[in-house]
Amino acid sequence: MGQQTDSLDDEAAFVPSTKGQIGAVSRIDLERAIGHLPPACRAAFLLHDVEGFGHQEVGAMLGISEGTSKSQVHKARMRIRMYLTQQQT
Repeated sequence: MGQQTDSLDDEAAFVPSTKGQIGAVSRIDLERAIGHLPPACRAAFLLHDVEGFGHQEVGAMLGISEGTSKSQVHKARMRIRMYLTQQQT
C-alpha cells in the first residue's frame, strides 16, 4: 500500500512536534498560522514545504541564497508551531 501524505488541502493536517504538543489541526488554523508569517518566511515556506521546490530553487526564485531559504523555512515552521500551540491552549 502506498504512503499517504498530508497537504494543506486536507480537512485536517498533522503538524509533527518533537514534544507532542500539536496533534491534528484544522486547515483553517494552519492557513491562519501561515497568514501570520512575515512575508519572506511565508514565501520560502510555501515554495519549499507546500509547492515542493528545493532550497536552491527557492533561493533562485526569491533572489536569496540557499542558506537563507533554509533559514526562512526553519523560522516559518517554528512560528507556525508556536502559533498552533498557542491556539490549542
